[in-house]
Amino acid sequence: MKTSATQRFSRQVIARAHWIVLGWVVFAVLCKAFSPSWKQVALDGDFEYLPATQTSVAGGKLLDEAFFGTRARSQMVVTLSRAEQDLTKTDRLIGLDLLRRLYHRLGEVAWQRAMQLRDDSGDESINRWWVVAAQAFDQAIEIDSQFYEALGDRVPETSPTPYEPRMAIAYWDRGNLLGSQMVIQPSTAPETTAATSDADAETEPDKKASSISETTARVAEDLEAALVLDSDLPMSVLPISKRPLKDWEPLLDIYSWEDRTLGSQLKTPRARLAVLTLSSELAATGNIELLEQLQEIVDQTVAYSHAYLTEEERSDSGSPQLIVTGSAAIGGQTLSAARSAIQYTEWFTVVMILLLLSIVYRAPLLVAVPLFSIAIAVMVSTAAVTFLTQLSQSGLVPGLDIQIYTTSRIFVVVILFGAGTDYCLFLIARLREEAAQSPWPVACRKALTQVSGALIGSAMTTIVGLGMLWFADFGKFHHTGPIIAVCLSIGLLVCMTLTPACLCLLGPKVFWPTSAGQVSREPRIQLIGNRSVNDKDSSPGDLLWNWMAIQLTRRPMVTLLIGLALLLPPAWIGFRNERTVTYDISGQLSASASTRQGMRVLDREFGIGQLAPISVLMLSEQPMGKEEQKETLQTITQALYQTEGVTAVRHRNDPLGDFPPDREMSLLSSEAWRRRALQNHRLTQLHFVSSMPQYANRLIRMDVIIQEDPFSEAAGNSLKRIEETIAGQTAALGQAGLQIDAFYAGTTPSIVDLREVTLSDTFRIKLAVIAAVFAVLVLVIRRVALSIYLIATVLLSYYTTLGLTYLFFRFLHGPTFPGLDWKLPIFLFVILVAVGQDYNVYLVTRILEEKRKLGSLAAVRRAVARTGGIITACGLVMAATFISMTASSWWPWITQSLAFLTSDSAASLGEQIASQPTTLRGITELGFALGLGVLLDTLYVRTVLVPSFVVLHDQWRKSSSSQRFQRPNRSSTD
Repeated sequence: MKTSATQRFSRQVIARAHWIVLGWVVFAVLCKAFSPSWKQVALDGDFEYLPATQTSVAGGKLLDEAFFGTRARSQMVVTLSRAEQDLTKTDRLIGLDLLRRLYHRLGEVAWQRAMQLRDDSGDESINRWWVVAAQAFDQAIEIDSQFYEALGDRVPETSPTPYEPRMAIAYWDRGNLLGSQMVIQPSTAPETTAATSDADAETEPDKKASSISETTARVAEDLEAALVLDSDLPMSVLPISKRPLKDWEPLLDIYSWEDRTLGSQLKTPRARLAVLTLSSELAATGNIELLEQLQEIVDQTVAYSHAYLTEEERSDSGSPQLIVTGSAAIGGQTLSAARSAIQYTEWFTVVMILLLLSIVYRAPLLVAVPLFSIAIAVMVSTAAVTFLTQLSQSGLVPGLDIQIYTTSRIFVVVILFGAGTDYCLFLIARLREEAAQSPWPVACRKALTQVSGALIGSAMTTIVGLGMLWFADFGKFHHTGPIIAVCLSIGLLVCMTLTPACLCLLGPKVFWPTSAGQVSREPRIQLIGNRSVNDKDSSPGDLLWNWMAIQLTRRPMVTLLIGLALLLPPAWIGFRNERTVTYDISGQLSASASTRQGMRVLDREFGIGQLAPISVLMLSEQPMGKEEQKETLQTITQALYQTEGVTAVRHRNDPLGDFPPDREMSLLSSEAWRRRALQNHRLTQLHFVSSMPQYANRLIRMDVIIQEDPFSEAAGNSLKRIEETIAGQTAALGQAGLQIDAFYAGTTPSIVDLREVTLSDTFRIKLAVIAAVFAVLVLVIRRVALSIYLIATVLLSYYTTLGLTYLFFRFLHGPTFPGLDWKLPIFLFVILVAVGQDYNVYLVTRILEEKRKLGSLAAVRRAVARTGGIITACGLVMAATFISMTASSWWPWITQSLAFLTSDSAASLGEQIASQPTTLRGITELGFALGLGVLLDTLYVRTVLVPSFVVLHDQWRKSSSSQRFQRPNRSSTD
């Protein structure tokens, strides 16, 4: 007798069970040992993965080239503020203490960077970093003197440290920096550009000797001062090259309210700002550690204030708010919350599956086998993708383009655990049936043979559906879907080899305390119905599914119409609000998160647009003269000020944007002197003037300040008006013979591009997923009409789920609800359409199998009765794994409420949980939506809509066939 491929495969698996188990275990251990961890190779962010053709990407690339090594991509801002009153004198003390520590850290980082550049490549930019280091130490020492003077008789009676009460380490570092510059001066000193006369040349050696003598004296003074302040300093401080400053590498500069020229823009009566400019993107993974390091400095400042302020001083006015915020801080806290959410999800997924399997089987080994199989699948699949990612990043394999992201792990773990458990449940359920009729090895082989087709078919809908994300333009979508598909393929292979091998080796005792062919008769919840419709000796669960199978197919038209009527209203709401989404990155965190509190301070005191300007880059084809640059800049600036929504324009001649064209100013006024000082300020030159020769006299940079939130649609509309204004000006300049191209960069242009790309991807991916899943359904069940209907039911389920999710979170958040997270619709669609078809495939393939032995109606009833319990169990498992994605939003609060703490400590814990979030709103929303969607598919669509349609469709086919048969008979009779 000819055997099928699945029969041959099943025989090989059962015959080589020992080797299969051993092989998977050894392979998993090797993968774990030699593959990098997910954290080591994972990327993150959003804007970095936009297509290269987008406006913001082109602008960012130009900024990188023109301001190489000095471009600030993000920032962290430390706010010192009070909400209801002006800052006090004691608040100023806290602020000065903070600034002296920050400026000293900047000096350390700049010095270490200069040494690395000198050692690595002798880069010409090392001079700039020597200067930054020296000026930072100068500022730290100057502010330290102000702090100590203001401290007065409050100096705590404690042993001195390198940082307290005086910054002894700042003197020590400045002295050593000057000393090292004296040694390497010939290679690092900036070259003199001005011509000198012969007389000047004669006095040059004397000037150099005098300069060396002054520097030597200054070095001695600084080192002596450091030793006076802390005599143990040489023993307690590491050399600059050995200090652990890796987390601070992105730090470029600091400007604060104490800066003589820029400071006025960074203070109000109720707030002060210290801005740390960073070279890292706002969602760089390193921002987590940098945020922790900066928060440590803030905490040290607050802790020391308790040493020099009396209880009376602290109680009279209360403590000011000292909060770290800014784009990079929000990005760091978001990534930290994502990691926390991943940990919660993984643990709760395991716990939920353990509980559900225990309820379903009440057999320890039947709980252990699926968990063991899925653990192996997770280890191997994650190791495989991290290994491939490392190869891709190293460039050793040409054409290999694989990237993984921090949040991708959530999908991998959840889908692997959910789908893997489903595969094991179906295999075990079929094994129970076969074991009652055949010897154990034969039963194992038959069970695997019978379910292989359904498992492969259902898995292929998910794998192919997720793989369609490869056609997305947005990099995060483009890579995430195929990665999950690869992991699920490995999971399927494990469940079709390792799981049956384990079951075969364990033997019938795997069902202990029941036997393989005996089901417990205890009155409990029975999820697995495996009896025939007419079996009188059935459990309550069997009787329930038998009754439902009969009732649902007795009046199929009524069942179908009522089922559709209940889903259509929420589906319409989902369809209407599919694009009601938010792209606000800060909105991922709860409103009580510390970084969002800081953003509210910025918005209240300074306007949020001040720290998120739109960068406009004007690049001419040919170098421009100074007068031509000045006239061009003045013309464009004047036009921008007349554009609706623009509040200020910063540029080289007006770095703070507080001298608009219509403002009159005397040449000798203090304002004029301040403006000239600002134009020559170090930060102005670094920010607005390119140091790269190819852009000299060709590039004009402007920062346009708008009044709207940079993440809002209103900000996007303002950008559109700015682009129209710039286009009109460049066209006029082009007619005058000056060809200029305009580029845009910043948060708002990136958000606009992200919205455009993801909306385009969503439409394209929807079509691709539908087509791919439809093709798989046709191949598996070979019924075109039925395949179309199954696709339609899942689409209806998607829009219904989306509508219910939107209504739930709008009710939860109230009037402040900005919309669902922008990633939710696409991931919900792909996963729900792909995963939701699993249960349809299981049911329909069983109906087709039963039709070979029974009539159409009896086959439907028997298939519903025999698969109802197992599909329900699978759906509950999958829904539970998705809902575990929400655990990080509610479990910390439950832990707090259950903890045996005093009321004071419980309140303190609550404040800590609120300010340091453990979840992201987008993950919570997506977990809720996916869990709801799977439950809807399992308990309603598969139970009500699919059987009723199959019966109606078979009745229609039978009626059509009988009519075609009767017509020829009538013709022959006539």
